[in-house]
Amino acid sequence: MKNPPKIAEATGKLGILLVGMGAVSTTTIAGVYAIRRGLAKPIGSLTQMGTVRLGKRTEGRAPQIKDFVPLAGLDDVVFGGWDIFEDNSYEAAKTAGVIDDALLQQIRPELEAVKPMSAVFDRRYVKRLDGPNVKKGANKRELADQLGEDIRRFKADNKLDRLVMIWCGSTEVYLTESEAHATVESFEKALETNDPSIPSSMVYAYAAIKEGIPYANAAPNLSADVPALLELAQKTGSPLAGKDLKTGQTWMKTLIAPGIKARLLGVEGWYSTNILGNRDGEVLDDPESFKTKEESKKSVLDYFSRISIPTSTRTSATSSASTTTRRAATTRKAGTTSTSSAGSATRCS
Repeated sequence: MKNPPKIAEATGKLGILLVGMGAVSTTTIAGVYAIRRGLAKPIGSLTQMGTVRLGKRTEGRAPQIKDFVPLAGLDDVVFGGWDIFEDNSYEAAKTAGVIDDALLQQIRPELEAVKPMSAVFDRRYVKRLDGPNVKKGANKRELADQLGEDIRRFKADNKLDRLVMIWCGSTEVYLTESEAHATVESFEKALETNDPSIPSSMVYAYAAIKEGIPYANAAPNLSADVPALLELAQKTGSPLAGKDLKTGQTWMKTLIAPGIKARLLGVEGWYSTNILGNRDGEVLDDPESFKTKEESKKSVLDYFSRISIPTSTRTSATSSASTTTRRAATTRKAGTTSTSSAGSATRCS
């Protein structure tokens, strides 16, 4: 490459701002603190355990990625974030119920120090939740400005060199691209007029991009995936990444489905069960939020189901459904049916 891009050294402290202090965020925070204390290993972490091969296989050169690529060390990470509930990270982790209590107790002081800032939240986009720790403003542009102030204050208070923002909040209602998302100008006007096509996740994405920091989306929301925010990111230099996380059911689908396709096997059904803790079950009990999740999960199988060989010659429907079991032992079932050209029925969560 004639003019290779220059990657800045990962020096100083890195602030990780998490939107939503639920199961995903608190498990991440607790995991990092446990690793720092030598109480756990970074199992499942590509950056901490993964390797990269150099040269030929026979040379045996496979350094760890963290020793080869300039990445921030776990000791240099500082966590912060926003949530509609006032629970600190320890209290939120207890509610989520993902991590063993004995481990939580050992890192309790560090977790209790991570307290959420007041959040931008609108029940029109997550109808099953409500909380007291919410920002007030005349319009969404003003709320975005308040987020910008939070970002700058957090950076200064913690003497940080760099920041990233990650949306780990709840799945919002299903939205599609509109005229408000076409340009930066139309987007900012929509913020000022409280346009309903601008959900909370977009307000956060706009604030992060305006501050010139990276923004990652860990949910299937539309979020930063619109022309206006892509245009703004080009101007400010903010890297954008993500469209839901591939940690459970979706990960399994992307592993198994290509193998079935490669063998040209037909599929009659695909059925998945999710055990949902924290408040995920409540959120996805709303059909509009469920549709956002469903479209994301189903898309993994769309290409596969189009070209897989059906088990019968008759045309059938592709059913996208899920059974979600909450820890409170309440079972929820929801789904929709759409026509598929594949002739094979596929069920997915």
